Amino acid sequence: MTATALLLIGHGTDDDAGLAEYRQLAALVQQRLDVFVQPCFLELADPPIGQAIDACVHAGYQHIVALPLLLGAAGHQKNDIPVALREARARWPQVTIQYGAPLGVQYPLLKALGDRLAAAEAAAPPAPRAETALALIGRGSSDPDSNADVARMARLLWEGRGYGRVLYGFYSITTPRVPETIDASIALGARRVIVIPYLLFTGRILQRIAQQVAAARQRYPAHDFVLTEHLGLHEGVIAAIEQRFHEAAQGKAAVNCDVCKYRRLFPGFTADFGRPQTSDHEHGLRGEPPARGLDAILPPRYRGGRPVSAAPMTAAPLVFDEHGQVAWDRVWGGDDPNNPFCELALAGGPPHRGTLLEPVNPAAVQADPAGYARVIAELARALAMVTDLPVKTDTAPGWIGLVCESEEMAIWLLRAIIVENVSVRREDRVLLLPAGPQFRLEAEIKNVVTAVAKTYHYWKEHIRQ
Repeated sequence: MTATALLLIGHGTDDDAGLAEYRQLAALVQQRLDVFVQPCFLELADPPIGQAIDACVHAGYQHIVALPLLLGAAGHQKNDIPVALREARARWPQVTIQYGAPLGVQYPLLKALGDRLAAAEAAAPPAPRAETALALIGRGSSDPDSNADVARMARLLWEGRGYGRVLYGFYSITTPRVPETIDASIALGARRVIVIPYLLFTGRILQRIAQQVAAARQRYPAHDFVLTEHLGLHEGVIAAIEQRFHEAAQGKAAVNCDVCKYRRLFPGFTADFGRPQTSDHEHGLRGEPPARGLDAILPPRYRGGRPVSAAPMTAAPLVFDEHGQVAWDRVWGGDDPNNPFCELALAGGPPHRGTLLEPVNPAAVQADPAGYARVIAELARALAMVTDLPVKTDTAPGWIGLVCESEEMAIWLLRAIIVENVSVRREDRVLLLPAGPQFRLEAEIKNVVTAVAKTYHYWKEHIRQ
């Protein structure tokens, strides 16, 4: 092997299948490039970026190429990762760390999507391509560059293949969402819709896209829906990584250099066309030693020596999706990148006002079973969206259960939620939260969900590390 180490920086997941696929890809890249490959993650999985670089240095590598394993030029790539690399360079001034461009729109990835499309179509019953719509679904970002890459890839995938039309959509953060994209395809006359997940790895996002496609089959029983495989371990993904590695190693990395021809090449990579930036989400600092003080965990509005306010952030308004349901995963950040889950967790939304929010008497549940069922269903939907944890709806009347990953997690969340003036109790690793038939969407339901959302994110991103 050469004296160069390749740092593959993924977004991160707590899905075991997704992590296994990521590590398998890293092994394939190492075999292809004949360099040492160190996987690392922005969040949710270990090791974080700084610790991965330390491991490379301790192993004797003096030249490190850091590649963001991201399909688009989102804020993580522009802000969070450069912050982590800057910290590492300060610790290891004798080590050369070169930062490459994200995968972006490349021919190998286009070829991979084309192969996934062809395989899915071959396995489905025959249908005229002129009556078929392609729907390319990206992860979604608050960064327009990243979202524009999805749109461009959709057009390139469609061009010359004879399909009736192509649309693109996103799983979260921005619009159009998956159901909206499918609805538009049907409205434009498609008899078949082929949904193509523009995702590198399996995981919860892929599972939820599959659920949304299944829901579309129920809405449109006369239409045909096909879901392709995600990119995964396709040869095109490995080839795209290889190209970005050689660009960075030769000092020719660029921001989407092969996508936007008017963007100039940089000698190495710097964020935002050469202007240094600080992290906008703190994930780049995950795993760094706490010696830097309180700034390491505070949200951006408390950076730079600004006094920490004792007042919580103002209440966020409810955000509704295209079907009129509350998009709980977007209330505290999806469409507003300046108000993310980290901000909710650390600055804190307002707790439940007034007296302790408690479960109702079982007699109240018996008196209005339909109202209670509606509240339980909405709480279950919301808690699943903001935590990715299993929800138990068959608990004692007046309570809904949230299944934590460990007893330690359940104990910590219980203590944190109590501070939010919301009643909570624990049975082993199941948290029991209050519910009642008269709970209102913008009051009691929202307060329970807010308390869980911010304490859960704090645990996942700031405590357990």
